[in-house]
Amino acid sequence: MRNASASLQTIATAQFDFRDNDRDGNGKRDFWRADIASLCFLSPDGKPIKLIEPSVALADAAPLEAPPPEWGAPGPKAGFRFRTLRLAGESSADPNRFAACAFPELYESGRQGTYIIAGHDLAVYKKDLGPNGSLDAYPADPLREGWEKLD
Repeated sequence: MRNASASLQTIATAQFDFRDNDRDGNGKRDFWRADIASLCFLSPDGKPIKLIEPSVALADAAPLEAPPPEWGAPGPKAGFRFRTLRLAGESSADPNRFAACAFPELYESGRQGTYIIAGHDLAVYKKDLGPNGSLDAYPADPLREGWEKLD
């Protein structure tokens, strides 16, 4: 689904903006690894940073906090949920790297897959992981692990 891939690319762009502009004001050039929703709703100066659209933030499968009610109800975007991922071999989140996935809220065999992206190559990959389409870690080598690279 093109929407899931495009949303992951938007998340990646937001991550670089977050790092390059120190959006959390912590004085460090780091990526946001805790959740997806905060790339929209985080408000270090009292105003949301809005690096991604609210519909993607509301589709976060594991937000740190409930979204502000005025932004709408949480739910999938175009049938997909989003979440951050650890990278292969990480025991704790390295603030110099990031990865995310989009997975279908309701699985339909052969019609949907899980999509992934990571900051080190910015390619989007797709794989049908079945009805439990979410994963916890970005694969060490997506192509060797059966992921299809999208153009």
